[in-house]
Amino acid sequence: MWILALSLFQSFANVFSEEPHSSLYFVNASLQEVVFASTSGTLVPCPAAGIPPVTLRWYLATGEEIYDVPGIRHVHPNGTLQIFPFPPSSFSTLIHDNTYYCTAENPSGKIRSQDVHIKAVLREPYTVRVEDQKTMRGNVAVFKCIIPSSVEAYVTVVSWEKDTVSLVSGSRFLITSTGALYIKDVQNEDGLYNYRCITRHRYTGETRQSNSARLFVSDPTNSAPSILDGFDHRKAMAGQRVELPCKALGHPEPDYRWLKDNMPLELSGRFQKTVTGLLIENSRPSDSGSYVCEVSNRYGTAKVIGRLYVKQPLKATISPRKVKSSVGSQVSLSCSVTGNEDQELSWYRNGEILNPGKNVRITGLNHANLIMDHMVKSDGGAYQCFVRKDKLSAQDYVQVVLEDGTPKIISAFSEKVVSPAEPVSLVCNVKGTPLPTVTWTLDDDPILKGSGHRISQMITSEGNVVSYLNISSSQVRDGGVYRCTANNSAGVVLYQARINVRGPASIRPMKNITAIAGRDTYIHCRVIGYPYYSIKWYKNANLLPFNHRQVAFENNGTLKLSDVQKEVDEGEYTCNVLVQPQLSTSQSVHVTVKVPPFIQPFEFPRFSIGQRVFIPCVVVSGDLPITITWQKDGRPIPASLGVTIDNIDFTSSLRISNLSLMHNGNYTCIARNEAAAVEHQSQLIVRVPPKFVVQPRDQDGIYGKAVILNCSAEGYPVPTIVWKFSKGAGVPQFQPIALNGRIQVLSNGSLLIKHVVEEDSGYYLCKVSNDVGADVSKSMYLTVKIPAMITSYPNTTLATQGQRKEMSCTAHGEKPIIVRWEKEDRIINPEMARYLVSTKEVGEEVISTLQILPTVREDSGFFSCHAINSYGEDRGIIQLTVQEPPDPPEIEIKDVKARTITLRWTMGFDGNSPITGYDIECKNKSDSWDSAQRTKDVSPQLNSATIIDIHPSSTYSIRMYAKNRIGKSEPSNEITITADEAAPDGPPQEVHLEPTSSQSIRVTWKAPKKHLQNGIIRGYQIGYREYSTGGNFQFNIISIDTTGDSEVYTLDNLNKFTQYGLVVQACNRAGTGPSSQEIITTTLEDVPSYPPENVQAIATSPESISISWSTLSKEALNGILQGFRVIYWANLIDGELGEIKNVTTTQPSLELDGLEKYTNYSIQVLAFTRAGDGVRSEQIFTRTKEDVPGPPAGVKAAAASASMVFVSWLPPLKLNGIIRKYTVFCSHPYPTVISEFEASPDSFSYRIPNLSRNRQYSVWVVAVTSAGRGNSSEIITVEPLAKAPARILTFSGTVTTPWMKDIVLPCKAVGDPSPAVKWMKDRQ
Repeated sequence: MWILALSLFQSFANVFSEEPHSSLYFVNASLQEVVFASTSGTLVPCPAAGIPPVTLRWYLATGEEIYDVPGIRHVHPNGTLQIFPFPPSSFSTLIHDNTYYCTAENPSGKIRSQDVHIKAVLREPYTVRVEDQKTMRGNVAVFKCIIPSSVEAYVTVVSWEKDTVSLVSGSRFLITSTGALYIKDVQNEDGLYNYRCITRHRYTGETRQSNSARLFVSDPTNSAPSILDGFDHRKAMAGQRVELPCKALGHPEPDYRWLKDNMPLELSGRFQKTVTGLLIENSRPSDSGSYVCEVSNRYGTAKVIGRLYVKQPLKATISPRKVKSSVGSQVSLSCSVTGNEDQELSWYRNGEILNPGKNVRITGLNHANLIMDHMVKSDGGAYQCFVRKDKLSAQDYVQVVLEDGTPKIISAFSEKVVSPAEPVSLVCNVKGTPLPTVTWTLDDDPILKGSGHRISQMITSEGNVVSYLNISSSQVRDGGVYRCTANNSAGVVLYQARINVRGPASIRPMKNITAIAGRDTYIHCRVIGYPYYSIKWYKNANLLPFNHRQVAFENNGTLKLSDVQKEVDEGEYTCNVLVQPQLSTSQSVHVTVKVPPFIQPFEFPRFSIGQRVFIPCVVVSGDLPITITWQKDGRPIPASLGVTIDNIDFTSSLRISNLSLMHNGNYTCIARNEAAAVEHQSQLIVRVPPKFVVQPRDQDGIYGKAVILNCSAEGYPVPTIVWKFSKGAGVPQFQPIALNGRIQVLSNGSLLIKHVVEEDSGYYLCKVSNDVGADVSKSMYLTVKIPAMITSYPNTTLATQGQRKEMSCTAHGEKPIIVRWEKEDRIINPEMARYLVSTKEVGEEVISTLQILPTVREDSGFFSCHAINSYGEDRGIIQLTVQEPPDPPEIEIKDVKARTITLRWTMGFDGNSPITGYDIECKNKSDSWDSAQRTKDVSPQLNSATIIDIHPSSTYSIRMYAKNRIGKSEPSNEITITADEAAPDGPPQEVHLEPTSSQSIRVTWKAPKKHLQNGIIRGYQIGYREYSTGGNFQFNIISIDTTGDSEVYTLDNLNKFTQYGLVVQACNRAGTGPSSQEIITTTLEDVPSYPPENVQAIATSPESISISWSTLSKEALNGILQGFRVIYWANLIDGELGEIKNVTTTQPSLELDGLEKYTNYSIQVLAFTRAGDGVRSEQIFTRTKEDVPGPPAGVKAAAASASMVFVSWLPPLKLNGIIRKYTVFCSHPYPTVISEFEASPDSFSYRIPNLSRNRQYSVWVVAVTSAGRGNSSEIITVEPLAKAPARILTFSGTVTTPWMKDIVLPCKAVGDPSPAVKWMKDRQ
């Protein structure tokens, strides 16, 4: 039983599973309008996408899926809609000025984009112009670019030119957002220029240059304000910046005051007054209203009155944002809208509009709420709310995910064994939508309340239903198979397990069973009590199973009989339960087998109209009695059909004496008995061969229009109509037609071609068949009539004034074609002078040529050729520009100087050809123009030029020419002007420099050449600068007055041994002339001013010292460094100075060697140049390192007794350091040292005890410094004696002492016995 429960549970759990993650989204939700030029076409990507990849389709706003039109419209595989370039004659409102939308579809649903209005703009003639303006000096001027209203929406001002120079917004010139040119603080010179605007067509890219306009500037005069720039109305979207122009001319400068809705407007925050008027930042819908700009001064007032409309962009928002529900539930969506009022709101599901219906309710203001009841699986997907107002639209969408609401068992009880009186609690945890109902059964019998079982349930926070079955005190009868069943409108799930109650085993009473032959049946043996040993089934005392159709489940007592057979399976079955090893119990159940009817299959043969029909329905098996009935198409057969039915026992026959089409249908024979009702169905088809109702006939189709090729037929089955096509007028070779959006077969069989193209011309065959009789077919010829189309013409063309000009248009279409020429809005006819029109046919084309003889300036403009036939009209627009040499410029003097004359000029008409340059001629007044100096090809971007190389005080005549590609203008007006004086052109001559000391230089020179002086030389400027590192590279200037033709000057207080550069300039009343060539010289050398720094000395050994220092700066050397000198001497112990020595080097370091050991030295360093030694550095003191000392200067030894001797010594002559101690050695025999004694450094004698009598010993002394032991003294031999003669150990010598100072003269004597000491002076 446990295994069965698991398998049931698993099978239900896997029925439904969520789809893989998928989504839909918009990539450019703001796309609502696409405007393009007919000459360029456009590509419009579908603004929707999704994951996994989506299927993209385009539709017209009417919901019709669009179709490809070769060369005109095409949808690419990636969903991009392409509109190809097209001539005006091919313009179709359906294609080129219509509202489209696209859809994106994948497993998660389908969304549609917002409406996208696609509009093609045709090329048409237009001109822009600027009017002359008047203003007052110091006031403001406003030029406006006047654009025709027919193209105003597409044409914008891209720049303004002053003569030929582009203007940029700056301090005085301002180009507004509307394209107006403001000139602030107007000056008289502003009236010298021509002003023109340059425009550009946003879609065709065509540029236009306006006429030239002039500004007339007058002196300020008191006057009331007059409006120069204003507005009537403005429209803006919320968030945009809005400029409301208001500018007036008046004197004094007028004041401006703004009112909104007749209330003064506070100018702060978002509202700012600007040069052009009022600026509103981040506009809001509340800013809409009436605005008044009051302009006033003391002479009057003026007003600008306009209205501002600020629209809030449409925005739709659906809530909730995420919808995840279940099948059978209710889903509610709400759409909130901001923006314009009175908008239209619609709901869509998967791209299809939703209307109120059985389970759909749309409520609330403006249909803002969508409520859907009893959701089914197909209701899931993308839901969209669309809001539309005029040409604006907005949408929002949410994904509605519907989970499978079929109940699922989350957790449940398991099989268990309990004891009597033990409480039992069974739990089923179920989820599903709607909430499932849970019922309980025990051994297939419903468990009712009050039967000892208590059923309760609760709903968890997760929305699960938890059902409890409690038994407070279980009894044996409570044992058995418990099943919990959960069901809702989405489905049912069940779970079961056995609960065993300990006690005597028995079998619940069993009811007899009726089984249906041929089907499976189950017999359950419900055992209560526990334990039991086995459950077995018997039939007629035979243990089951005894054939392959019988299966006995011993563990749960179920017997399965497959494909029940009456003869074998009917009878009594016994369930035997072994409750103890030798005890069993049993119960029997009777199975009755009923046999259902079986109808021998039958089929209607092929019949034709008018024939007779007899069909028998025979029930070949099944328990009697059997009832047989007939139906047609699922309903009882009406008597009006004339069908006869004969029933005999187990048969029934159907008879029709005269077949007609109304007898077509599905006939069903139904046989019933106690076991079941069975049926057999067969279709009766009365076949009628096909025949034409409407035959196709030859007809015409107009290019670009729709045409229907009529063809319809009848027959049964309903005939199939297939169209074939053979292109052209030759022998037909029919091929199947590829049906698409453009070519479709209508429901009546006619062929619809929505957009006829030239290639559609040819034979069409309509073939009708229904497999009854012979097929029928009929062909027809479609002639495509081509409207007149201009296929070739020049968009723009040039002509030279006075020459002949030809312009041609090529037309194509059905003949005859009439070609008419127009100039602007005037038709050109044969009577018009200078114009000649000729037309000729070349093959299928008509070529019309317009000749102009000769061209004049007034011919510039727009010509159009119109092609007309019976099926349509087309035109081509040609812009003719007649070019000629330009008018001469008007020149005037802008500035005069001694060497230059600056011109400026005003350019007139440029001859309709860009100015390529200017030629300027300049000559001495008395000369002829043949000798004039010519400056050619001055840049056309300039309106001024400077003539150079003018000689001071000379008089010149000047004139100009303008040039374009056509030629040169006549000469301009001639002007005469005299140049000013100039500064000298030449430098002083023969400039010489002579250094006179280390700090002075003598300068001499002569005046410039006479012809270069340009006046009287009144003085000179001497410029000098230092060339040394860190020197000032700017000249120091000394000005002096002139004294004659030759000049002398001495520069003092210069830096020593420093390189100087010097120039001299001559001065006159007009200014200072050119400098002489710079001359370089150097002040004389001197000794260094400073000693070397950072002098350091380190003793490197007892006899050497290493010295280093820093070299001198260039400023301190005062010359070329020759080297360094090191001066040093020893500071002796007695205060005397050693020999003063010096050594030279070129390096900033030196090693002194050969020095006295452990001696203090004084050291100084200096640098020297060729001028001598510099300053010595401060003394530094350094002592050489210690070394081992020399031998003691003298040694004595004498016996003091029979076992002792005394040794005395003198200190070493070369101490070489500080004596740390003395070491006395005693040897016997020599050189074997038998003893070694140490004496303090200030001791000069030592007593050696414990010696052997009458034995000679060798004695010597060694001095010791920190560097180690020195050399040993002389080796003395001494012998201890019992009677030692007297000996003096003190050494003889000379003692020097200051006068009047105490002195001690030592005298140490030894002997045995002790000797007496006696002093003598001078042997006295």
